[in-house]
Parts: sequence; C-alpha cells; structure tokens
Amino acid sequence: MNTRRRAKIVATLGPASSDPDTVLGLVTAGLDVARINFSHGDENSWRQAVDSVRRAQTESGKPVAILGDLQGPKIRIGAVPEGTEITRGEQVDIIVGSDASASREAGCLTVSCNYAALVDEVQVGGRVYLRDGELDLLVEEIHGNRIRTTVRGGGLLTARAGLHAPGAGQQLPAVTNQDREHIGFAVRHGFDFLALSFVRSALDLAEAGAAVHAAGGEIPFIAKIETISAIDDLQEIIAVSDGVMVARGDLGVEVGPAEVPVLQRRIIDAAGRALLPVIIATQMLESMVQRQRPTRAEASDVANAVWDGADALMLSAETAVGRHPAEVVAMMDDIIRRAESGDAGRAAVAHPIELKADAARTIAVAVAAAVEQHPQVKAVIVFTISGRSGRLISHVRLPVPVLVLAPDDTTLQRLALMWGVQPRHCPPPTDIDRMLREVEQAAVETLDLTPGDQIVLTGGFPLGQGEPTNFLKLHRIP
Repeated sequence: MNTRRRAKIVATLGPASSDPDTVLGLVTAGLDVARINFSHGDENSWRQAVDSVRRAQTESGKPVAILGDLQGPKIRIGAVPEGTEITRGEQVDIIVGSDASASREAGCLTVSCNYAALVDEVQVGGRVYLRDGELDLLVEEIHGNRIRTTVRGGGLLTARAGLHAPGAGQQLPAVTNQDREHIGFAVRHGFDFLALSFVRSALDLAEAGAAVHAAGGEIPFIAKIETISAIDDLQEIIAVSDGVMVARGDLGVEVGPAEVPVLQRRIIDAAGRALLPVIIATQMLESMVQRQRPTRAEASDVANAVWDGADALMLSAETAVGRHPAEVVAMMDDIIRRAESGDAGRAAVAHPIELKADAARTIAVAVAAAVEQHPQVKAVIVFTISGRSGRLISHVRLPVPVLVLAPDDTTLQRLALMWGVQPRHCPPPTDIDRMLREVEQAAVETLDLTPGDQIVLTGGFPLGQGEPTNFLKLHRIP
C-alpha cells in the first residue's frame, strides 16, 4: 500500500473540533485544509479556530490551509420552536418576506421566509425542500405572499433551516452584506481560500473577487457548484475560478440524487482540463457523526471520488459536530491510501497540459516525461516562490512524491490543497551549491530517500528571485 497519500483531506471545524488539542489531533490524523463555515458560529469561535490551526501548524511542522465558506444567497425560514416535527400529509404555509416566528393552528404550521420573490419563482405542483432536501413539500396554492404546501416527506424542522426550490433565488445578490463582513474577517485573519456558495454565473465570482479587493486582500476563490445555473455556465465559471467544489447536498436537491454521480464526474473532468483543483463535498462519511465506523457504501463513495480524479475530499458535520473528529479524518486517510494503492491507484487521472508560450507549463510536461522515461527517479522536488509550478505539476499526477520547497507560508498553505504535493518551508537558496544541499537534506528528511537515489529537480533561475520555472535537472543524491 502507498505510504504517502496524494488526494487531500478538507475537514470542517466546529464546536466539536476547534480547540487547539483537537485541531492538532486532526492535523496528525491527516488534515490538510481546515474549513470554517461562516453559516455557523460567530467571530469569537472562528478566531479560536484560526488560532488553533496556526498553532497546530507550528507544532506539527505541516502547512495547513484555511478555507472560509461564505453563506452566499441562501434562502432560509425564520424562527421555529425547538423540537418542531412535520409529518406526511400535514399542511405548511410559507409566508414570504416575513421574519415572524412559526405558529401552528388547526393542523397547519405557518413559517416565515426571508425571500419575498419566492412566490414568483415557485409554481403550483412544484417542490420546496427544507434542511438540505431532507424535508419535501408539495406546492398546492399560492395566494399573495402565502405559499400553501403539503408535506410529502417529513421530519424535524429547525430554526433558520435552508429552503430550496429548484430555480429559485435568481433575484438574490451573489455576495450579501453578511458575506462582505465575513470576507473582511477572512482578509484580516489570513485565510488561504474562500468558497462562494450558490454560484450561478461567472459574474458572481467577479463580484466576490471585487469584495475581497475592497477589503484589501488577495484570496483565491473556490466556486461551489450546487445549482442548475452553475451547471449551465460551468465552463465560464471554471475560467474565472481558482478551484471548484462539488457541493452534492444542494446540487442533489436541484437535479435529483441519480444525476449527482454523473455531474460529479463531469465537473471533475472540466476542472481538470482547466488545471483547477476539485473538492468533493457532502455526506462522505456521514454515519460517523455518531458511529466510529463508516458504512461500506460511504467507504466506496470516498474511493470512487479518488478514482474519478478528485484533488480533495471534504468532511462537514462529521468533524464539526461529530463524536469522533480525529477518528473520522484517520478513517478517510486510510480509505484514500487504500484506493490509491495497487493497480486502481496507479491509474490516476492525469490532466493534459496545453503547451503555450509559458516556461512553467513546458517544464511541468518535461518533468512528467522525465519521470516516465527514467523509472529510477524516486521523487520530484520543486523550488517555487508563487507556488504555480507546484500547482501545475500536481495536475500531471506523477506516480512519485512531489516535494515543493518555498520560503513563504501563504504559498505553502495554499499548496496544501494540491493533489500529490508535499509543501515544506525552505529559505530561498542563493546559489546552486546551497540549493543542492537543501534538496538533499529535504529528500532524506521528508521523503526518506537514501544516497544514490535519483530525483528530478526544477525551479526558476536565478534562484530565489521569483523567476518563472525555467530549469530541470536530473540529480542523484551523493
């Protein structure tokens, strides 16, 4: 079995996993990217999570990225008494443009909704879903600002639960005022990535990017693909994104569960061709919120995402509120390693890099050729300032370890998301001899290589000056 995992693990921090000791346990178990979900918690809890991640990074010596997940234009219901249940056949009235508390009279539950245009975007006979699709309502009548529905699939209804109706939400802003506050927090606290929820078009990413610039920052954006509009505009969205996330929960509500695996493969392929990392999210090991072991179907889901070519797999409630956060990460780590081993693992999906007037792209292709043509090569080591060479080489899916050396913590943290890349801090070398000493030390300490092993070395020359990648060297450890 492979000793080095290549697909990365994203885990959500929350009440069960934000304290320093637990976060260190997550990192030790295999966490690469810590997700902070701005839909839950407050600035104090988020600040604690950020501090815990950076402390764990210092103690472990392992770069860890922080991903902030913006709420985006999500439709929600208002206050609901704790323990409210709705049952099949019951009537539920939705009063739009209101924030009144829920009430129940004569067998009909009345709830409020913060989105007034919903009455224009649903139709009689259509469906309204609550709590990420767990509760299913059939629209029976629409009168003024009241939508009368009948429960088709019941369960527990919680306050501020998300409301979803296929095609609804078109009049909501891509970046809400609350999102702008959260962007400011992310900029001030050095987040490495931001994820934008409910992306509908490439224009949404442009608006989000402008909000980051207005806050004085420069943070890469992950586009969450979870609406039909995003599928229709997929190529344009990919063209302006720094990565994508297949958010299977809301996407499944929009298109139906049977279509999600097909779209997952399609999105992975499209992002791969554009050389963007892809995160697969939602219910990957959901049963481990309560249990210590996943179901066999969940283990297969994780493995299939690896075989589809995903760069990273994400845990949500499993680590945010689950009983065994570190054990969940360790389990996902184990499943990924096993999926990557043997014949199935060797068939990693390489992404063709289109050659342009770009030295870094040319070098990335040459590195892949060198590894293929020289079976004795044990590893690839990349010197970088910006991290671009490491990101490109990630996409050629090399069968050997890729160690990326960089002097900047932000560069290293952002590389933590990239498939097959091991980031390590290294001061910028000033001459060839020092570079070779750094390479040999890193190869022995981090990759467990031994004298006589051959590696591929690449970077930009002159050294340490931020030059684009322009050299490749076959080097044998003396």
